[in-house]
Amino acid sequence: MASTLAAIIILGLLLIFWLEAARARELAVGISRAACDKERYQLLDDSVYLQRVGLRWTPSGLRFRRMYRFDYSVDGTVRQSGFVLLIGNQLEAVHIQGRHTIEQENQKTEQPAPPASKDSAEVIPFPRKKR
Repeated sequence: MASTLAAIIILGLLLIFWLEAARARELAVGISRAACDKERYQLLDDSVYLQRVGLRWTPSGLRFRRMYRFDYSVDGTVRQSGFVLLIGNQLEAVHIQGRHTIEQENQKTEQPAPPASKDSAEVIPFPRKKR
């Protein structure tokens, strides 16, 4: 009886995690589409892919922090990459064509990320919270 109840609870938690991840992915697709439309770029493949998942403490508790990558084209020939950062289902940042737009309410508490050198072009710094 206890093992059946434990299995049902685990399956329920997995279902909740899967639904939340699907909702976050759809949100990331919409955000990346809006960012490309705003800049008049073409969102390629009309999709995003999950690159990184982590945990982050927020004022409302522990949340998943997801980084979604998307590809876009400025002129229709060259493929470039951007990303969307979400904490839970809240937008943290969008990065497209060398611009890093932070959309958080608490912008003033975050330090801007230092510019990346040519050698570390694939490294994306995550801003740290002040304590």
